Amino acid sequence: MNYQVHFLEKQHEFDRVMESLANEHWIGFDTEFVGEKTYIPVLCLIQIVSERDIYLVDTLRIANLDGLLSILEDPKVLKITHAGDNDYRLLNTLYGTVPNNTFDTQIAAGFVGYNYPAGFAKIVERELRVTLAKSHTVADWGARPLDPKALEYAIEDVKYLPALHEKFTGKLRKHNREAWTREENRKWEAADFYAVDPNKELLANDFVHQLEFREKVFLMRLYRWRVSRAMELNLPKESVLQSRHISTILRATKNGPNAFKANRTLPENVWRKNLDAWQALWKAGATEEEKAFFSALPKPAPENPEREWTMELLYHFVKKQCLEHEISAALLLPKGDFNRLKSGSDDFDHNLLAGWRAELLGAELVHWLTKGGKVKVNWENGICKLSMG
Repeated sequence: MNYQVHFLEKQHEFDRVMESLANEHWIGFDTEFVGEKTYIPVLCLIQIVSERDIYLVDTLRIANLDGLLSILEDPKVLKITHAGDNDYRLLNTLYGTVPNNTFDTQIAAGFVGYNYPAGFAKIVERELRVTLAKSHTVADWGARPLDPKALEYAIEDVKYLPALHEKFTGKLRKHNREAWTREENRKWEAADFYAVDPNKELLANDFVHQLEFREKVFLMRLYRWRVSRAMELNLPKESVLQSRHISTILRATKNGPNAFKANRTLPENVWRKNLDAWQALWKAGATEEEKAFFSALPKPAPENPEREWTMELLYHFVKKQCLEHEISAALLLPKGDFNRLKSGSDDFDHNLLAGWRAELLGAELVHWLTKGGKVKVNWENGICKLSMG
């Protein structure tokens, strides 16, 4: 793995290299960005590994990345990453890129005995017997010139991707799981994967169901206002308004300006600067779109201790099945998704019980998870028998 390292900071050099890489069978890549100060993270560096070379692309100086974006979308070129969903999400946000023909070492690791998500350094150490330096995992990638130590770290981030791909491909083939891994990676290759629900934050708050209609409308508007201001000012949402103040603003706004003066938890400079905007959001009548949204919003299912116990029991069977096949349970059915299934939520993605997952779990367990009925427990002569009622 002796690679020639090239630092690309001129457009014509980058274009020439991309034209050459477009003819390769595969590339590995990673990105470095800074997201603490702006609404959309600033892409600062892209590392690309090919058969003989590593390219460090200075994206602060190279404005046109079309050559690389075309490669990412080209189904003829395999793209190797580790935890590549973050990289693809950023590139989709910035350029609308939807990749094709992807392979992720973190996902592959989850199919061959690693807990998901496993860190890159841990996988490299176990698979390749190489210990990576960790001192520059947090670097100022926006600084120029870049720290030589940070560049070494950036090189290591892609240097071992080809070897890991080869290792994991062999293991996946041995266990007949290449198709399963391909199915999981294919999620990133659909535009829907990158769609952003503007009401995601609103729906993440369980207390929205406890509010009166006018309060629900205001809460929706407040979240959207925060995003709009963050985009306008090019600041992170938390810099515009911290999430921990949302419920305080809701209570204070409906009670008038004096409620803000009496509240000590919300900084005065924040509410004085934004009070007029918040009150305007509160006073405006509900639109037809808002009425339709909340009218269609399903109410949370009533508490059902029997169902909760049943689903938790079934999830242990899921984990047991994963243990026997050395597949990470967090990859098969992430806990957050399982909680939506357990609660009977309408937004559970039933595709998570299809494809390779259904093949691994078996038809009966998938049926039980989907049905969510009552499990009967019978003890007979020291043997526990379970049946679905």
